[in-house]
Amino acid sequence: MKLQLTSLISLLAASASAHSWLECVDTEVSNYEAAKANPELEVQQTCKGFPRNKVSNGDWIQESKTYLWDLNNDSLNPDGLACRPSQTNDYPSGVPMTTARPGQALRLRHWGNGHSRYDMGSPLNKDPGVVRLYHGGRKEVEIRLKSELTEQNWVKGAQANFSANAIIQITGSKMNEKANYFDWTVPSNLENGRHMFVWAWGWGSAVTSNPPNFNPATDYNNALMNSWTTCFDILIEGSTATGSDSQTSTSSTGSSAPATSICSSKECLKGGMAANPCTGSDCPPCWYAAGDKYNCFDYKDGKCPFGGAYDCKKNLQTRGATRFQRTPFE
Repeated sequence: MKLQLTSLISLLAASASAHSWLECVDTEVSNYEAAKANPELEVQQTCKGFPRNKVSNGDWIQESKTYLWDLNNDSLNPDGLACRPSQTNDYPSGVPMTTARPGQALRLRHWGNGHSRYDMGSPLNKDPGVVRLYHGGRKEVEIRLKSELTEQNWVKGAQANFSANAIIQITGSKMNEKANYFDWTVPSNLENGRHMFVWAWGWGSAVTSNPPNFNPATDYNNALMNSWTTCFDILIEGSTATGSDSQTSTSSTGSSAPATSICSSKECLKGGMAANPCTGSDCPPCWYAAGDKYNCFDYKDGKCPFGGAYDCKKNLQTRGATRFQRTPFE
């Protein structure tokens, strides 16, 4: 029996060696600064808004079995889903959806699970990675597939080190991660209604790498691959916005009238190829400025494939391009 118990403990430890999930969307911590300065203190915190269909709240073992989502485990996630199937848009009694205003600061809380320090925990000398948020761009829009967790759906600026705001108690060679937080401000241009988000822990090494001038404070981290996700909703109230998405840059918006005229009167190159010119309705919907010419592309997964397009079919300027993408349509 002793051998069996030891084996069971080892198995549980191995299965718990690399995962995390979002525990709370809106965390109120009354003694954060004091606990940060003195981690021996008990953290006084209350959760005011939860992830989807929260179960076994506070029971770490049960949650680790029923709530976390291993994004890239093909045997568990053969359909490539962004959310665990049980993370439906349900909020049982006592674990409500988050309600927030545009511009409101939220403190999200996730489990550290031994990964918060490079020099301690398991595995040793492993970058703890980043946490970040994704949004479908409009209220009532769902992100269904992990293939949609791209920079295009990233909430600009919503990215932080996995343990940037953690409260960690160190006793000898042991680490007690009392709380890991991700501080984030709700975008000011979200309209009233329910908005679905995906919290992701980028922990695995990606095939791509960041450019030499990569700025972790403002740029999407391409070098870390999303490994674990939790899905949640925010009910936006008190907004004056009318449909702007969470990725839109104020510097890229403009009048749609000139662009509409260009869509019908100018020539563009299908797929950016000089051998495939087109005009008007014969052209793909996503137009991009290229000097004094225009390139146009078809939708990919229902959206324009690069940032900065003018969508001629929807008569809509898409979000601004990042400095690694194509020049915005003007």
